[in-house]
Amino acid sequence: MKADLTRKSFDPLKHFAQVLMQQGRVQLDADWNEQAGILLHLLRRLVADEIGSAFPARFGGGFEILPLTTSTHSTGLNLDFGIQPGSFYVDGILCEIEATPVPILSPAGTNPITVAEWTVDGSSFAVNQYLRLWPDPQNTGVIPSFSSPLPVSQITAVGYPSKTLTLDSLNNIASPQWAQRIITYTTQPDLPNPPLLVANTNYLIYLDVWERLITYIEDDSIREVALNGPDTAARARVVWQMKALPQQQPSCIPQPQLAGMLQPWTRGLLRAQTQPAQASTDPCTISPDSQYTGAENQLYRVEIHTGNLDPSGTVTDATPSFKWSRDNGAVVFPIVGLQTSGIASTTVTLGNLGRDDRFGLAVGDYVEVQDDNSVLNNIPGNLLQVQSIDRTNLIVVLTGATTSGVGGDQALHPLLRRWDHKSGDPAQGGEQVLPDGALPITGGIWLDLEDGIQVWFEVLPRFTYRTADYWLIPARVATGDIIWPSDTWTDSQGNTQIGPAAKPPDGVTHHYVSLALVTPEPTTGIIGTGDVTPCLGVALGGSATAPP
Repeated sequence: MKADLTRKSFDPLKHFAQVLMQQGRVQLDADWNEQAGILLHLLRRLVADEIGSAFPARFGGGFEILPLTTSTHSTGLNLDFGIQPGSFYVDGILCEIEATPVPILSPAGTNPITVAEWTVDGSSFAVNQYLRLWPDPQNTGVIPSFSSPLPVSQITAVGYPSKTLTLDSLNNIASPQWAQRIITYTTQPDLPNPPLLVANTNYLIYLDVWERLITYIEDDSIREVALNGPDTAARARVVWQMKALPQQQPSCIPQPQLAGMLQPWTRGLLRAQTQPAQASTDPCTISPDSQYTGAENQLYRVEIHTGNLDPSGTVTDATPSFKWSRDNGAVVFPIVGLQTSGIASTTVTLGNLGRDDRFGLAVGDYVEVQDDNSVLNNIPGNLLQVQSIDRTNLIVVLTGATTSGVGGDQALHPLLRRWDHKSGDPAQGGEQVLPDGALPITGGIWLDLEDGIQVWFEVLPRFTYRTADYWLIPARVATGDIIWPSDTWTDSQGNTQIGPAAKPPDGVTHHYVSLALVTPEPTTGIIGTGDVTPCLGVALGGSATAPP
């Protein structure tokens, strides 16, 4: 989480049951966050042990694949399918699809229809959305069995403030009284513009569940208006994404195997230390004279920018790269306007320039333009340098062009994120930046960050690096050192040795589960009931199991 934190202290391996606040002590965000982490870990472990990864009927029975039919697609939608509303648990994490029915106010049998509410479950009605209509309010929420396709109507035009929806048809519902929005693969809320399915191709449909940091930039409602501007706490939001994995031979992949493919145990390892008085070529040795020389306590974040593991779990030939921040990547600025001048420069107008110099911008800083689309699709942006700053008009000119299509849509909450790496002399432990502004991952040597902090990437043929994976390094002035786990061993002379441990990433942790096999029809791309095979068989209150 790229929040303004002191450190992340929760460690499930310590088996702590609670955090005990003591009287007369300083209150730290890390202690409160650790208590929340303990409770969340216990709750999710309990649900995982009792339910597993499942869509039990008593919790709404959601996330099953629904073949949909409309007046123009009588046997199934073309290269799309519905997702049943309700609840689903993945490794104890609750995923939800809300689908509140709304009353229809227009006279029976008329089209367009008039709905009582325009914004339902946090989203407004829009063209191309799908609706299920009911003549009887007692039937709301009842989904037909999997063996029969779900008839729906598609919105072709909208009218506000009259709250009218023009539909392609009423699907032979003579007197519809209720309407319920149905989410589909292509219209799911947490995966903008998912890869389109291809006719006559086998797909494993699976859920990818993870947590995303939300600040006032992404959701201004979490900011208290009485404070007249300043933000307070951030939020962690559960993100569920229904994805499609092409397959040569259709096969429901068991959950552990799927997780091993997409989030392998061979993700790269990192060591961190403060620079010894005399540089050592041994990554497992720390000098007693090593020291952090920074003037403030910091939480350094080392993050993979471009990985060599693609979304299907295949290792690519890409050169892994990284970026780092001394403030956990939490220095961000809302973008209110963006203009690109070819490939030469990008001009952004910001909502503010930070509350002080520590959380501000300076010429030469590397920054990244991001928005909801790039974050949810895990697309790393080009890292551009600040060329000039107009502090009066809040205008910043950047060298180079942003990633295509990122940052220009205000509805996607664009922001500018500052990173703190600089181009350095390789002979002095530094690295020259790559064309995209990131630093190459070089194994086998200590790399200098700043103020005496060094990192060492373990690079072996079997190690992989995934975009957005990160490590946190707390640095403390009081000790002149960093907080980092150690390896302890006895050498051949019987002396005890201590060195920095090689750690897997602190996150981002993803959770996966297979849902169904889907094969769109040849040439037409239609997805009907015969083209979907469920991967989960769920008994009430039990865990999910693969079908026989």
